[in-house]
Amino acid sequence: MKPLTALRISIAAIATTAVAKEVGYFQSSDCVDSSGFESCYQDADQRFASCVSNNCAGGSKGCVESCGGNPECVQSKCPNLGIDCINVCDCVKNTEYIQCAATSCWNQVYSCEYQKTAYDLLDSCVNTDIESVPFFPPPDNAPGGCSCNLGRVAKVQRVAENAMQKCYDNMKPDWPYEQTMVYGSTCGCCGQSSYISSIWDICPNTIPALLGADAVYKGLLENTDWNKCGTYLDNDTCIADLGFSNLTKFHGPGQLPANGTETLYNTGGVISTPVSGNTFTWTIHDVPHPVTAAATNKAVPTKSESGGKSATATAESGARREFQLSLWTLVSTIGAGYLLVR
Repeated sequence: MKPLTALRISIAAIATTAVAKEVGYFQSSDCVDSSGFESCYQDADQRFASCVSNNCAGGSKGCVESCGGNPECVQSKCPNLGIDCINVCDCVKNTEYIQCAATSCWNQVYSCEYQKTAYDLLDSCVNTDIESVPFFPPPDNAPGGCSCNLGRVAKVQRVAENAMQKCYDNMKPDWPYEQTMVYGSTCGCCGQSSYISSIWDICPNTIPALLGADAVYKGLLENTDWNKCGTYLDNDTCIADLGFSNLTKFHGPGQLPANGTETLYNTGGVISTPVSGNTFTWTIHDVPHPVTAAATNKAVPTKSESGGKSATATAESGARREFQLSLWTLVSTIGAGYLLVR
């Protein structure tokens, strides 16, 4: 017969396993209202499935539901669906995810998990003002923050996208060929450098692959004249003349700093009361979203996602939803620019 203490430990372990549930990027047990958070996500996933099957050409409810709300899976398994339609449904879903966190997981709104969720919202919702996303970017050294401020990375990358688009809009059809080539190439090179440099400069200790560096290379730099950009990169020109962010340097081809070695992890600390008060309203695309923070009698500390800082692997530890960087907006902007200068 097991000693009573051992039996208690076994029961406690079973109970802990039962309540720990992966919900999006989060462990729901970390949230102040875990059951409310879980049901909120489930409702958002069901509405996403209905949105796709009811509105996107070739939609199939069974096909969509088998993917559990993952748009990349839907695109792969249901090839007859239009990607633009899926993105619209995904935008609505990610908006609801933010609402879920603000309501039932407000003690985690500076965490890596929340910042990844905000990143997904920006990637799926076209022309979204980054400042409209609540708690994003988070302040430096925020309690329960992430080892890498993903919000700052996203802000630099969004500025890069907008500055490149403005560059190309400023180009005139009556410009001499050489002027068009130099201006267009400078715009493209400043934008690409700012985008990729944000990963190394803002989060120098983090493994770049975890922040989408591989995707940037494969989806962007390998398909452009990036290797010729060295002569076009000048801080004064990129920042003062073209409007790119001053939060990073403009590293050229082969000049990026050494790779970081840490996984993403939460730095610890406790958010004991809702950051924006018990009630607040945030607005995205002119649609207001009122939030009433769930009541709680506990303050749940933000836990480390990796359990440690150093890592030799290039993948995150823990089988959670994978964080992926979307480049479709940037690629389309650069593609349009190259058509203008060719």
